[in-house]
Formats: sequence, C-alpha cells, structure tokens
Amino acid sequence: MRWTGNPETVEAVTMRLWSDAFGENEAVPVKFTKDGYNTSPPFGWDGLPDGTRELALLFEGVTPATHEPWVHWLVYKIPADAEDLPSGFKHAREPEEPMHVLQGSNGLGNIGYDGPSGTVGRTYRYRIRLFALDHAMDLEPGLDWKTFELAIKGHVLDQAELHARYER
Repeated sequence: MRWTGNPETVEAVTMRLWSDAFGENEAVPVKFTKDGYNTSPPFGWDGLPDGTRELALLFEGVTPATHEPWVHWLVYKIPADAEDLPSGFKHAREPEEPMHVLQGSNGLGNIGYDGPSGTVGRTYRYRIRLFALDHAMDLEPGLDWKTFELAIKGHVLDQAELHARYER
C-alpha cells in the first residue's frame, strides 16, 4: 500500500518486472541464450515500494524441480532510481557499461550472465526475480547467490517475478 495524501484513500501498488525481449512464460529469444550471442536480456520494472534504496536481480533455471535452482545471472547494487536494466552486460565484476552495477557468480562459477542452454528436445523453465532492498548494501562484487541471499535477509521490502522458458 502507498500513502496518497488523502486519509480516506490508500493506493495499492504492486511491484512489477518485465522484459521487452519476452513476456510472462514466453520463450527466451535465441540471441539471449548460449545458442545465440549469450548476451544479457533487458528488464524493466515499476511499482517499487517506498523506502527502496537498492535493487538486485536474479535469473535462475528452475528445471528440473528436484535440483537447486541454477544461477544464470546475479546482478546487484542497481540504483533505486533506475527504471530498467539494459541488455548487453559484459562478464565483469563491476561493469561500467551499459550501467554501473555489481555482478555475482553464476552456476558455472563465472562472473556475469550465463544464458539458457540444455538438452535438445527438452523445455527448461526460468524464474527472474527483482528484489527491492531497504538500504544500500555494502557488498563486494562477485558474490555467489547463497552469500548474497544471506546478506539481504531481512532487507527485502518486496520482490517481483517473471517466468520464461527455453527449448532447444
């Protein structure tokens, strides 16, 4: 809920996450996969809760459901006033272009985005989560998801999800 200034009305605001490259439960385009250019896709959001000081985004594979999710991309220290995360981040801990953020390690132990891949004839599912954090986190670049998850515990104001799939 968000205060509107009128004591009789409170505006309900829902945090939303989307991509201009694909919609909810749609296929990740090939150029954002290992079968293409393996470049990070763009994301946009709105409806951040009051008090948001920083954002973080996690792109993870959730197939098969019997295993821990596979981290494809962890990006954090996204400024709270940013309206989107553009495409094209390089494999650097602290990329300056297309914007200055920090990147964590993916499931392969490398820094930055590692696009979808998989066995031919099988559909893989992905969950992308955007976290609104209540303060600017003093974190090092290159963190793995488990370390990052512990660091943000108790600091998540809200989160939004987007789901996608990929079939080879």
